[in-house]
Amino acid sequence: MKIQTHFRPFILTVPLWIALICSCQKHLTLSKNEYKQYGIDQQAGEDSSIVKYYLPYKEKMQAEMDKVIGQTEQALTKPGQPETLMGNYFADAMLKEGLKKDPNIQFTFSTKGGLRSTFPKGDITVSDVFELMPFENEMVTLKLTGASVQQLIDFIVKKDGEPISGMRLKIKDGKAYDITIGNQPFDINKTYNLLTYDYLADGGDELDFLKKPVERKDIGIKLRDALLDNINDLTAQGKKITAQLDGRIIIDKN
Repeated sequence: MKIQTHFRPFILTVPLWIALICSCQKHLTLSKNEYKQYGIDQQAGEDSSIVKYYLPYKEKMQAEMDKVIGQTEQALTKPGQPETLMGNYFADAMLKEGLKKDPNIQFTFSTKGGLRSTFPKGDITVSDVFELMPFENEMVTLKLTGASVQQLIDFIVKKDGEPISGMRLKIKDGKAYDITIGNQPFDINKTYNLLTYDYLADGGDELDFLKKPVERKDIGIKLRDALLDNINDLTAQGKKITAQLDGRIIIDKN
């Protein structure tokens, strides 16, 4: 990294000098503009006083990040389609925690690209959750028309499956059928309450059709905090983090 500094005539930045010059009726012009570059790299060395200052905070934060908060029965992985273990856990945890804030939520939706890591088998730490969801995304509910839900379904089909909970569907020849939401057949003439997060609700990942819902509500909790709450609740109940491929999305190849 380089720091660039500019040295300009002192009179240009100090009003007092300007006033004095004007009173003497002298006319000055800029003669030259000089700058010098200073490189900062590993050769600059480490400032021990700064390290000594921040080290206690770093150690405290690292201890918090390394804290074990739960355990998995098996590794929650991402590879595969149309479902993944991580995707199913993520969407189910969203739904469970979201319903605590809004009992009218019917289904949840995320994207595979939004899940930045996996959970290993065994101990899960706070750091694992931050690596999975490193963004400051807020959970939001969207009331959608049936037509908008159909666009979302078409998007899921196009992507060969995305993380969902509360919805089930089958895909054949590039189209979805046998669609249910909240265990009821999908009706394009109805409205539905979707739980997702602000990045997607704002049109991220090519989801522009989510930007104009019938109604939008922030439910006051970050997605990452919801996941931490979910894991802490499971641990308090003596349960492990688990997921399964349950056929919520089926690609019919017959």
